[in-house]
Amino acid sequence: MNLVGKIFVFLIFSMSVVFMSFAVMIYATHTNWKDEVLRTERGKRGEKLGCKKRLETEEHKNIQLQSQKRDLESKIATEQAAKRQEIAKLESQYSDLNQHYDNLKTQYSENVKELSVKIKEVQNQQNILENLSAENEKMRADIKTAREEIDKKFKKMLKLVEQNNQAEGETKRLAERKKQLIEELKSAERVLSANNLTKHTPVENTPPSIDGVITRVKRLKDNIYVEVTVGSDDGIRLGHEMEVYRGGKYLGQIEIVRTTPDKSVGKVDPSRQQGQIRERDRVETRRSLKLTAG
Repeated sequence: MNLVGKIFVFLIFSMSVVFMSFAVMIYATHTNWKDEVLRTERGKRGEKLGCKKRLETEEHKNIQLQSQKRDLESKIATEQAAKRQEIAKLESQYSDLNQHYDNLKTQYSENVKELSVKIKEVQNQQNILENLSAENEKMRADIKTAREEIDKKFKKMLKLVEQNNQAEGETKRLAERKKQLIEELKSAERVLSANNLTKHTPVENTPPSIDGVITRVKRLKDNIYVEVTVGSDDGIRLGHEMEVYRGGKYLGQIEIVRTTPDKSVGKVDPSRQQGQIRERDRVETRRSLKLTAG
């Protein structure tokens, strides 16, 4: 064998080694796609489940998720129907409350007008009583003057007798006038009693010194109304203002908008409110203690 033959043999051997290396590398990276598709368990070397098994698993999960989706959609539809019914009910209640508020507002206006008329009538009666009292005092002064004149002119018997008769006539007239005044006073007292007032009732908008407890809190639109345990029998009237406290804490002020003999309804003044007002909080017409809002 010559040199050229040896060179070709060496080249053939070298190429065989190269192609054998390629074959080993290809075998090492070769993938058995049938196993990859049909494998049902994980391999010892960490191989994943087969594509068919994973597809079946994902399809099963998809079926479960679709079932859960249908259940959720059914629940959502049920809840939406319930919410719509609740909204309709709340809208109906809102309309009723608006109507009730309008009725209360109208009634309040009528009550304010009626109270103004009654106050004017009481003031007129007081003016009449003052005029009658002044007239009575003047009459008493006239009688005193007449008696003094009788003492001074005792010697003039005839004239004194005449003056005495006049004085007796005047006295009878005053007695009749007194009876008339008594009857008018009784009539005025009946008017005051019919309007749930007495001669000691303050005519100004000044409430008596009294306290009570909040028994109910209700919100209508942007206003807050409270019910308290004091009423007209305690001297509370429309327009009176009361302060709200919880212990030593000042919470705000209310204005009385409706009264009954044993309880009243007040409207919370939002500009004076300094805390949340709840049931069992106390209300007072005045308080001498120095309180803070903190």
